[in-house]
Amino acid sequence: MAKVRPGRVVVDYEDELVVFTVGMRVNRFWKFNKWVPVFLSMPKMLRELEDPELGLLDSRTMVGGRVIMVVQYWRSEEHLERYAHSQAHAHRGFWKWFNRNVKSNGDVGLWHELYKVPAGAYDTSYINMPPYGLARATKERDAGRTDPDDHEHAH
Repeated sequence: MAKVRPGRVVVDYEDELVVFTVGMRVNRFWKFNKWVPVFLSMPKMLRELEDPELGLLDSRTMVGGRVIMVVQYWRSEEHLERYAHSQAHAHRGFWKWFNRNVKSNGDVGLWHELYKVPAGAYDTSYINMPPYGLARATKERDAGRTDPDDHEHAH
């Protein structure tokens, strides 16, 4: 279990980044042969993305009901696109499999959302948390402001 850091911290990162959410929804539970391969594809891709040269800063997987979602922080859209289209990595092969075997039959839902975040266009706050989210993906520092009535210091 990750160690809780007492007090309040904020992200210490000055560059642009991309927040990417990607996920699946099991629409027809009985179609195991369609959704299980989709489910199993993500851990393989995430292991591959542990290579820092590919540009993924961090990711977190969340499960709720029929939905599995991964929130990812990337260095840039270019890094993400390069990975997604690479012949040498798992995503391209998975996408070809999906288009051959599932595509628009309704058995499994897929989505992604990409948000380009300019440098400095984000605000963060983590109180009594282990490294999490963008702070885990990048760096953190002690917060300058801890009192909600103290508006003289920067976030």
